[in-house]
Amino acid sequence: MPRSLDLNRLKQFEPQEEASRPLPVEPERWPSREPIRDGQISIKAPIDVIARFRRLCKDDRRTYADMLEILMNAYERGA
Repeated sequence: MPRSLDLNRLKQFEPQEEASRPLPVEPERWPSREPIRDGQISIKAPIDVIARFRRLCKDDRRTYADMLEILMNAYERGA
């Protein structure tokens, strides 16, 4: 016959009163010297255009942001 469970042993896991312990205080952070200058956009385009852009970036070993800037500068110059 199985032994009966001793439920009194579970009392050690009950929450204790924490009134005597002070709450932790979040330390103040130093303000950043420079504002965050990154952003994010989502561009919807046909798959072949996206693949072409990715291939262009990979072949020239540039990030998408770098290549986008190059293309926009060329557009503004009228190239």
